[in-house]
Amino acid sequence: ASEKHPDATFAKLDTEAHQGLAAALQIQSIPTLMIFRDGIMVYRDAGALPPAALEDLIGQVKALDMEDVRRQVAEANAARDAESQ
Repeated sequence: ASEKHPDATFAKLDTEAHQGLAAALQIQSIPTLMIFRDGIMVYRDAGALPPAALEDLIGQVKALDMEDVRRQVAEANAARDAESQ
């Protein structure tokens, strides 16, 4: 997938060497696939995907309306903040 999508960054995390980051990302299963776009996590699931499913998922993420995603994140954060007060 990385060869077909040079505009995307693909990375692996050594959870043993970077336990703090793994904990912050709440990684409990290996592998865990996480996709970030514009600094926002837009996908997270434990387990590997077959190549065709991964390609489809990458296409869906690239097609996201990030203004709408940012609005949804802001609304969720505001609701969470209101509940904690």
